[in-house]
Amino acid sequence: MEIGESNAAMEAIIAFLVAEEIDEIEAPVISFALQHLQDAAVKAELKTSKFLSQVVPKYSLSEFQNHFRLTPRQVEELIAELHPFYSNQRGTKWPLRNVVMASLWTLSNQESYREVAVRFETSKSVICSHLHEFCSLVSEHLSHKISWPTGTPAIENAEHFLLFGFPKTVGAVGGYQIPIEKPQNVEDPDAYYNTRQHYSINLTAFCDYKCRFIHINIGYPGSWDNACIFQMTDVAKILEGDPQSLIPEGFHIIGHTDYPLSEYMMTPFVDNENLTEQQKNYNTKLLSALTVVEKAFYLLKNRFRRLEALKMSSIRYISTAVKTCCILHNICLEISSDLDVNITDLQETTGLQPAPVANENGIIKRDEIAASL
Repeated sequence: MEIGESNAAMEAIIAFLVAEEIDEIEAPVISFALQHLQDAAVKAELKTSKFLSQVVPKYSLSEFQNHFRLTPRQVEELIAELHPFYSNQRGTKWPLRNVVMASLWTLSNQESYREVAVRFETSKSVICSHLHEFCSLVSEHLSHKISWPTGTPAIENAEHFLLFGFPKTVGAVGGYQIPIEKPQNVEDPDAYYNTRQHYSINLTAFCDYKCRFIHINIGYPGSWDNACIFQMTDVAKILEGDPQSLIPEGFHIIGHTDYPLSEYMMTPFVDNENLTEQQKNYNTKLLSALTVVEKAFYLLKNRFRRLEALKMSSIRYISTAVKTCCILHNICLEISSDLDVNITDLQETTGLQPAPVANENGIIKRDEIAASL
């Protein structure tokens, strides 16, 4: 008997008990039937699907990672980290292992929620509600997996960015459009309709040299430009008030021309077909260093293909799911060596816009760097 059928039957019996007078002979029979249905429902939800019990154990390590993105050991560590906070809000009696495995599977491919439910022998509603719960748990309790490098790690970052030929860089920033359905319960749904003629939210991400996310900002409408969104990030606010708490003196982050040039943000010279050889050389090396953020987005969307078709109407749920994928991406990088990818369409990823007004100190610093290369 399906869980939904069991619940419906229990509701029918309860309604009968309320609506009818029960004599002493009928009451024990109905009570026994009710208890039987309750036990059946619990067993149905507690059981491990044949997929998890019979198919997954036969996967090779590469097959397991291909389907769940993490290694078996990382999955066990993830379950252990989330276990103290798992409250099973929906009351399905589903063990946390099922929740984690089903959610990783759902985020890693574009299989419909109904198909995932069939695979894990449960209902579509269970898959959807537990996916939201899983994302909430990861987003809240594993957010430390996304952290800004300071001190020695920041200097090490700069040393590796120098291998691209660009000096004193502690991170790179870029924007990526996450396609969504028309959002509900927002003041202006059409603000999420972007220039590519579909609804989206913006993921603004800062990356280190390993394509690891060190700070993210998610949820602003897809029609907003990158410079505007950048000014609303915590990073931009700190750079205005206490920049050296994030970036050592003389260092900077890098971004495309759609980000504001300043002494803490180096961007390319706008190509007006009149650039000097010095400026062209500067642009070549900066753009080479910027590939880390494009690679990060490339890896993110290829690992978690659900991001290409998020069937969610709530901006809150969408933002939490995207943050979860970014956290899982960083966990993947702890053991991954798949950074040698070929990015052929940077503008499609970054969504370039006209350059914002440049800061005078930024102009001076950029000219000095260009002259030194």
